[in-house]
Amino acid sequence: MRTVSLAFALCVLTTTVAGAQAPSATPPPPPSVRTGDVAPDFTANYLTAADANGRRDRKTVKLSEFRGQKNVVLAFFPAAFSPGCTTEMTKYRENTGEFNSNNTVILGMSVDSVWANVAFAEKLGAPFNILSDARRDISKAYGVFDEQSVIARRTTFVIDRQGVVQKVFMAQEALDPAHALVTCALLKEVK
Repeated sequence: MRTVSLAFALCVLTTTVAGAQAPSATPPPPPSVRTGDVAPDFTANYLTAADANGRRDRKTVKLSEFRGQKNVVLAFFPAAFSPGCTTEMTKYRENTGEFNSNNTVILGMSVDSVWANVAFAEKLGAPFNILSDARRDISKAYGVFDEQSVIARRTTFVIDRQGVVQKVFMAQEALDPAHALVTCALLKEVK
């Protein structure tokens, strides 16, 4: 029990320190993947909800599976269960229907373990996948991994059906999915 509470406290402390910036602090660098770039393909893991026997299946999602079919909102967040990330993912949960009606799939992603992310998704009642980038190769490919804090910086990529990044939202702007939703509504009109 003590190990779990110590790990949680360390996670919250790391997230708080990583998320806090003095007014004179320099802003984080922009991601290496920018508007107009083809989004790097990836395969990420998640766990299914527990069945009646408590069994879960490990599944994978590959970004290219959505090409030609759906737009994708890829929302990197620093840490499961932290206050800001809970607020952000809760807003995505509340707006899932609007994203679906705009032919868009939501993929949350953090460097937390698959187990931490499934617990986080269940706590939120998230009807979308929260993926694990525990090896940090995906967040590094997108240029959002913070080596010093060992987290993915809060960054949202809106990727169209052709796999091209249409918008990138960072930091405070990424906290509110309304920005991504506006972009997805415009993409729905594009055939």
